[in-house]
Amino acid sequence: MLKFEMPDVPHYFLYGETAPSDALDYLFIASLEQSLPKHNWEIHPHRHDNLYQLLIVEEGQVNVQIREMRSQETGQSILSIPPKEVHGFIHNPGIRGYIVTIVDSFLHGLFSDAERQKFSLIFNEPLIVNFDPDSKSSWDFEILIRQIVREYRSQREGQACVLGAYLKILFVSMARASDFKSLNPKQNDPRIKYFEDFQALLEQHYMEHYSVNQYAEKLGMTTGRLNRMCQRYAGQNAMQIIHGHLISEAKRKLIYVDSSMNEIAYDLGFKDPAYFSRFFSKHCGEPPGKYRARLRDPALV
Repeated sequence: MLKFEMPDVPHYFLYGETAPSDALDYLFIASLEQSLPKHNWEIHPHRHDNLYQLLIVEEGQVNVQIREMRSQETGQSILSIPPKEVHGFIHNPGIRGYIVTIVDSFLHGLFSDAERQKFSLIFNEPLIVNFDPDSKSSWDFEILIRQIVREYRSQREGQACVLGAYLKILFVSMARASDFKSLNPKQNDPRIKYFEDFQALLEQHYMEHYSVNQYAEKLGMTTGRLNRMCQRYAGQNAMQIIHGHLISEAKRKLIYVDSSMNEIAYDLGFKDPAYFSRFFSKHCGEPPGKYRARLRDPALV
């Protein structure tokens, strides 16, 4: 019988490790057969605040936990895990595949707002896509994964463009797949609607820089209840979620929009560009101009 212990849930970059010094800032891919033996094939429950993960199993078996839900998967499959979802794995020795970690601002920047809404299931819920190993879709996914891994290891000019294109194809293909199942136990909790209402309000008003109290009033609840709800479903208080959303949008604009720093600050509702720069630096450890220069492909500037 599976036994997952869940005391204080840690925050990991990847399997409890920090990113290698030469890793890309927006994507990290590790081979399961090389990464897992050092962890005795078990990854304890943890979460990533701003990272999306794909567990790609080409061969073997894995026991999966998403929050309180458990599932055992054998054979070819892809498990998608949005940010902030608590998850853990127990792998059988001999498993073969990859763990793909994507910065959420990079992934979201690949899709328009309309596309993210159309494929919201893929972006917002943990899913498992299973494949018949003899099917054409299985073969197509295998080729696509190998292209992604090959490009990731190439370090050639325009790498971000090519990887972004491959990842977009992968996520759309996952959305199209008919054989998938949701692993999100939050669907069974009627209280999740209130948190989803908060997320919808945040999407509408984040540029107006609403306070926590303003969001609470619109939702008809106290700030204390809103913070408790956010802690339950996202592991953060309401202000952390509000600021995190602003930072994600700022990163997306810095990478993909050719506006000036001042224009981006105003677009995000900051009246003072200098304050925007301080706000970004506080949360990201570097000013927005440096972040843009470091992340954007020179071919796109």
